[in-house]
Amino acid sequence: MDAVDYVARFRAVLSAAIRTANQADFDSETISEALIPDWFAEVTRGSIVVGRDDAASSGSQQYVSRRGEEPWELQDWLFCFDPQLRGWAWWDLTQLSHSAVLLWVDSSGEPAFPCEEFRWLAYACGAKNVDGPVVRRLSEWWQSRQDPAT
Repeated sequence: MDAVDYVARFRAVLSAAIRTANQADFDSETISEALIPDWFAEVTRGSIVVGRDDAASSGSQQYVSRRGEEPWELQDWLFCFDPQLRGWAWWDLTQLSHSAVLLWVDSSGEPAFPCEEFRWLAYACGAKNVDGPVVRRLSEWWQSRQDPAT
């Protein structure tokens, strides 16, 4: 999968999660999964069939291998998007090269913040490796928008 396809997958899931969070009642025991793409819902349930979505299956395996943790359950992952609790705001996703992207979030200036939900999403979308978070200047984001990878 190239970076353009990866960015599209990532954006589709993240925007669905944010829209879901904006409508969710976080005091309830479950959150609607209706807006979440089927392939992502499957991989977060561990029920993805190898060959049906190789990128998600491979990414899930990479997450387990690199993080030493089990894949996320969809409901647990969705609860991380509670606007009252999350320590970040979605900013952008830019292409660094044909095989690398940068995820940009606003952490209100905090150098450390909970972000494992992003790592899971990145791997589930097919990432082979995830680094960070790294604090960057706004000018670096602006530059990434001016000189997108070709």
